[in-house]
Amino acid sequence: VTEYALRILAEMNMTGPEVELIRSAARVHDIGKIGIPDRVLNKPDRLTPEEKAIMDSHSTRGAELVARYKDFARGMHIVRHHHESWDGSGYPDGLKGLDIPFGARVVAVADSFDAMTSDRPYRAGMPVSVAARILREGRGRQWDAAIVDAFLRTLEIEQPTPQVETPIVA
Repeated sequence: VTEYALRILAEMNMTGPEVELIRSAARVHDIGKIGIPDRVLNKPDRLTPEEKAIMDSHSTRGAELVARYKDFARGMHIVRHHHESWDGSGYPDGLKGLDIPFGARVVAVADSFDAMTSDRPYRAGMPVSVAARILREGRGRQWDAAIVDAFLRTLEIEQPTPQVETPIVA
């Protein structure tokens, strides 16, 4: 997630202390999962509503944890809000649009892509092309469109779209 976040920031020509803050927060964005019971965290089936509420608490738990440590406290809002959605449907506070801290919007895209392309106890990771399509479809609804666009540009650089050769007709 940290690497993806840094790619986004580089593509957006971001430099300076904000980059370091986002890097630090990206490294610990899911630290609140240490308080989630293994039976929920590693469940191979769909979570019950109660289990989902427990899982969703990880961002708040993580923010509370990092707030205690001087080196990470500045990233507390990024950790807390990395599951907010551009349209206001996310959690924990239902923030919308530019009310979501910039770093949290960056980590949200990086984390979502990582989650989609990584194997989980309940499903295999999906191909990069499918995850990229989902990001594209969710831009401006789930994720900040400018951040999705920057990330997708980094994927095109890394995995360029193959060119289809036109056969030469003699």
